Parts: sequence; C-alpha cells; structure tokens
Amino acid sequence: MRQFCVSGKLEESSDKSMELDKVVKCLNTFAPSSLAGSWDNVGLLIEPLDKKPIKKILLTNDLTEPVMAEALSQGSDMILSYHPPIFRPMKRFTSKNWKERIVLRCAQHGIALYSPHTSWDAIKGGINEWLLLPFGNLKDVKPCEQLYDSEAQKYTVNFGDSSSQVLSKQELIKALDSKSQEEKVSIIKNEARPLPGIGPGRLAKLETSISLQEAINRVKKHLNLPHIRFALANGSSLNAEGSVSSVGVCAGSGGSVLATAHVDLILTGEMSHHEVLDFVHRGVSVILTDHSNTERGFHTYIRGELEKLLDNKVDIQVSTVDKDPLEVM
Repeated sequence: MRQFCVSGKLEESSDKSMELDKVVKCLNTFAPSSLAGSWDNVGLLIEPLDKKPIKKILLTNDLTEPVMAEALSQGSDMILSYHPPIFRPMKRFTSKNWKERIVLRCAQHGIALYSPHTSWDAIKGGINEWLLLPFGNLKDVKPCEQLYDSEAQKYTVNFGDSSSQVLSKQELIKALDSKSQEEKVSIIKNEARPLPGIGPGRLAKLETSISLQEAINRVKKHLNLPHIRFALANGSSLNAEGSVSSVGVCAGSGGSVLATAHVDLILTGEMSHHEVLDFVHRGVSVILTDHSNTERGFHTYIRGELEKLLDNKVDIQVSTVDKDPLEVM
C-alpha cells in the first residue's frame, strides 16, 4: 500500500495514478502559488472536463508546439510547464496562433496544464539555489527580495468602547460586520511575518574565493553550455586569483531583481545593454546565458524530488525537445 501527499499530509492508495486536484495540492505544497510575483500567472491553467487520473506528466521549460507533439506521443495526462503559456488574456481560440492551438489541443485531448514559474524561483531549493551550486560551499545565502506571509497579516483594531484586539484579515472583516456604522473604529496594519529564505533571486558569499575564469568554467559545465556571454567589470581581470568572493543569481531575466546587488559577479539569463553597462561601471562582472538556459537544467535536477512528492505514483518525464530558441553560431 503506497501513500501520496495531499496538502502536506500522506494518505493511502494502491492505484498507480493520482487525481488531478491532489497532484495540484502536492505541487502547491512544494511551491505555493502565493509566492509567485503579483504579475505572474501560475497554478492550474487548464483543467480538463474529463476528470481522468494523472498517470504521466511531461515537464518542460516552455510549452511549444514541438513539446505539445511530444506530450501527445507519450500519452501525457498533464504538462508541467515552468513558463506559463497562457500569460496575457486571450480573446479567442483559433488555429491561426500557436499558443491558441496549444490550448485547443490540451482541451481536445484532456491534458491538464500547470505552471509554477516564479514560485519555483522563490522557494528554498528552487531554481535560484540550483544556480548557486557551481560556486561550491556558500555562506550568507539570501533572496534578493524578502517575501512576507500575507496570509499571516495581522491588524490591531481599537473599537469605540476602548477595547483593542489583534485580528487576522478574515477576523477583522467579521468584526466590522458585527459593529454598527456609527461606532468609531481605528485600524493599524501590523508588519507581515517574513518568510525566511524565501524570495526572488539569490545573493551569496563563497567560502573559498575563485577567479572569474574559474567561475565561467564552472557555470558553463553546470549549465552544459559551450558558450556564454560575459561582461568584465571595469578594473577587473579574468585570471586574478580570488576575485570572486560574492555572487548574485537570478533565473531568466535578472536585471531588475539584481539591480542593487553589491557582489563581484552576477549570473542570469538576460538583461538590457544599459543594465550591463551599469553593472560593469559599478565593478560587477556579468555572465549571461540566454533566458531559459538558466532554468532548463533544473527540471532534470528536480524530477526525482517531484516524483517522490507524488509518492512515485505519477511518471514524470523531462521534455527532450524543449530548447532555448536562440543559438550561438
């Protein structure tokens, strides 16, 4: 008799599959959607009307048409796409647009679609901490931006009868509903509870400093890339021993997330020309790998953990056709 995760708890089942809602709960336990950027579109994006059990999941960085064909050929019941294919509002679903065709094919074949995106960026053990692995033992690892538990937000409420209470948002709403409109009420919003180690990007110090050339070599090996783009900080040298003692990383596009980072080296997928110029004039060297190359390798790395999260009841395969659209010739 095996077990699977439901909202962080384990329940028993002997069936080699899992209901969609339970898969979604487990994925949200791994990386709560509430941790994603407010601008993002994460979670269950397509829910088939046919409530068939989930037996096979295809994990991909981008859900392109070649990946969609791969999912169909493998008989996938669900696609876990790091980037959300549905991001901006869609006004119609026709065969003329590739994203619309993907949505239609998912619906036609009863394939569920889930996207974690920036929730995977924010968590401990997520993509950004994976990006730190080539730099060896680290200390003082922290997110570029501290996230807070909005659900734990508290309010100090002073009522007209001089009584004072500390309430959650839900409790506050109920309390206000029970009071008359004439009664005076003052409300003070308390600071939300910080979520230690949770947030976008990562900053860290190396226990053993390395040269910029060594850092480049390690990053290329870690990301399995023959080439990267590199900007040398003003006054720096590639082979100077110990020149890298601190790093900042951000999967995807990290210019804004890392904008105030005071480190020796930044690793991200892409940033604008002027952002690069700003960094090198501040004495910060920059490694750019192209957007999705900072993300794709994480899927193979995390696949086993995701299968354990689903108690090995769902087969998860990493796409073999997903790739960055840009290549270096």
